[in-house]
Amino acid sequence: MNNSIKKLIEDVLYKTCKESGISREHLPPIFINQPKKKEWGDLSTNLPFSLSQKTGKSASHIGKLLTSSLENEKLFSRVEFIPPGFINFFISSLYLKQTLKKILIQKEEFTQFSSGKGKKVQIEFVSANPTGPLHIGHGRAAAFGDSLANILSKVGYEVEREYYVNDVGGQIKRLFSSVWARLKELEGEKVSFPEDGYKGEYLIEIAKQVKKELGSKLSEIAKGVDLEKEIAKEEKINQITEGFSSEKKMAQKKREEKAESQILGLLGRFAVNEILKEIKVDLKVFGVRFDSWISESSLHQKKAIPEILSYLQEKNYLYEKDGALWFKTSLFLPGEEDRVLRRRNGDYTYFASDIAYHQDKLRRGFDRIIDIWGADHIGYVPRMKAAIQALGYPEKTLQVIIYQLVTLKRGKKRISASTREGKFIPLKEVLDEVGRDAARFFFLSRTCGSHLDFDLELAKKQTPENPVFYVQYAHARICSILENARENRIKIKNPDEVKLDLLTTPEERELMKELSLLPDEVYEAAKSLEPHRLTTYLQELATLFHQFYTRHRVISEDRELTQARLMLVKAIKIAIGDVLGLLGISVPQKM
Repeated sequence: MNNSIKKLIEDVLYKTCKESGISREHLPPIFINQPKKKEWGDLSTNLPFSLSQKTGKSASHIGKLLTSSLENEKLFSRVEFIPPGFINFFISSLYLKQTLKKILIQKEEFTQFSSGKGKKVQIEFVSANPTGPLHIGHGRAAAFGDSLANILSKVGYEVEREYYVNDVGGQIKRLFSSVWARLKELEGEKVSFPEDGYKGEYLIEIAKQVKKELGSKLSEIAKGVDLEKEIAKEEKINQITEGFSSEKKMAQKKREEKAESQILGLLGRFAVNEILKEIKVDLKVFGVRFDSWISESSLHQKKAIPEILSYLQEKNYLYEKDGALWFKTSLFLPGEEDRVLRRRNGDYTYFASDIAYHQDKLRRGFDRIIDIWGADHIGYVPRMKAAIQALGYPEKTLQVIIYQLVTLKRGKKRISASTREGKFIPLKEVLDEVGRDAARFFFLSRTCGSHLDFDLELAKKQTPENPVFYVQYAHARICSILENARENRIKIKNPDEVKLDLLTTPEERELMKELSLLPDEVYEAAKSLEPHRLTTYLQELATLFHQFYTRHRVISEDRELTQARLMLVKAIKIAIGDVLGLLGISVPQKM
């Protein structure tokens, strides 16, 4: 299905150009946009100007030639050429009323497209390290990724949502040692907390759970030996005992290291699982779902990293230098630095794991991979693009969307944050305070590439200042109107039985025009990967509806006009509900 008015105008322009003797090879891409001023029409194009540049003919000659042919199209009530090279389109009332009928009949199918049919897309988003609760930055990624998946599904793509669990590496080791320190503190010991450890209070709760559920196992592993005291005792014994062989000392050290490794491993797995449980609960509350979860540790278990390094080595994309193994990033991106995949000590870098992970994705048959990363990963994009090419795929197979930081505020007061220091506001607390709907709408209110100020006080307001309240109230108000009609025993007729010609006021026309543009907004949000286009659309539609409502009565003594206006508000209700659904926001019947 394709209800795009812009595509319809584009087809009309192509046909008109052909009839006017303008050959296909001279046709540039056609762009249809909304003018900034209403007097410039409902939609416009700069085609005469761009055609003039390609053909050498004057824009005025081309513009007048096209408009004279376009005036016969029933799609338009008026078409005008405006120097230096624009054509303005005024959409006909006939088309707007046909669109209204389509919405009432097709409902949510009105915004469906088949452009993505037969294509598989994977969106990997959030993927927060399992070292602590989700914070507001993760919330922005979650709202964005989930809504984008809904929008891409709407235009026909088969979409899979994936969460990548980074459960290997330095941050996990710091988590292990941090939990160990908290556990020691609970046992009444004074310990020096790891300098680079995680200091959030959530680890105290995890340490309590560890003590409750794993206490006996830890005691069994440690065999009643406190590692730190044992090391100190060993040093004292070594000073006073003659003939204490180096072999015995080495064996003692190995036993201690083994016990410590077992304890930390057990603690670590428990902590990671507990944190992941909380992450999954928060995501469920936030209305975000994932189709698959894959861990970095699973790639290590499958030996995926050595396998991919072997493949890249065969392709001559790797070289050894200073005892490390390097990837020839510069071969694909001149000027970009080559990157280490395996360090001198034999450890793999995150980049090596990520190459193996993306190869795993590509083997699963996705036509497009979309990664949603935080702003701190922006420098990582070029090397990943280079890796995709090294794996034998076009660079455009991978699309990386970078989202900027979120500043949490209460009015004008900024709330500081630091994940490592534990001074951050968990997403859960934000959801508890403002609710899922407000949080999602605010996170989606701006393009990902823009910094976002999130005002908690504004998000809680039940006034038109709060954009999500403003939009939801429009829907609830329409539900109230329709309920009122039922209470007054006004039977809502089928669209074909209603005189839609009675919808003649400027407010009614603006609403119908806005409704006619909805399929294009959905399509363009999918094409540009920009869900914020839909929050902007909703605010505009809600504004037009509230203006209409304050100036006109829907239910009146004029029964035929009442039926026409009931059709109009019912179509607006369908549109608002459809778009809120794509954004993962509830559609209230009452407020």
